[in-house]
Amino acid sequence: MRTYLFVGVALLAALCVGTAWVLGTGVVVHVAGPAVPPLSKQGERSSRGASSMFRYPAKVSGLGESGLHVVTEEVAPDHVVDDWGGQLLGSDRGEWGGELVFRDAKGTIHPLLKHNVQGIVPMPFGMVVFTGLAHMGRSAGAIYRVIRRADGSVAPELLHQLRGAPGSIEWTTRGDLVFKVDVEAEHPHRWMSDRSTECQLLDRYGALHRQWCVAIR
Repeated sequence: MRTYLFVGVALLAALCVGTAWVLGTGVVVHVAGPAVPPLSKQGERSSRGASSMFRYPAKVSGLGESGLHVVTEEVAPDHVVDDWGGQLLGSDRGEWGGELVFRDAKGTIHPLLKHNVQGIVPMPFGMVVFTGLAHMGRSAGAIYRVIRRADGSVAPELLHQLRGAPGSIEWTTRGDLVFKVDVEAEHPHRWMSDRSTECQLLDRYGALHRQWCVAIR
């Protein structure tokens, strides 16, 4: 009986020490607010919460009587961020596609990425773009950094590949970003898939870390 009591007390002490270590070593992060606002600070509110004054031509996929077709339409971006004398514009149309483009000071559109954009966030090390899509049992995502080259052109470079589509992107009180990833898990039957959610932290220097979701406050 004493042995069981001793083991119980030891486990409780270890739990207390572990909790104190987690709380005291910066593992717990505190959220300061959303990093991807639902409204652009510019222009009007559109039906998708985007700015309608920065519409641009894009190839949009859709279904018609003849099946899948692609047409060029004027679309309103879901994300608008000023930089380099112009604007980065990002759209997310779900299964029907999305893209990242740069609109320069003359209004010329420069395509950068053919991915669904989940957020555009200025960080101390550069402009960061979150891309991804979770649909029909599939989930994929990535983080890009957009840079300006020596010749003046704007271009994306892959920063981190993600295990799934990112979402719920928020600032921490330390100036880092925390977000959730919709992870596609392997299933014994190939035609089925399981989903799980994990959390990640992109620090202010550009490094990516696994973050305990329960340690985000």
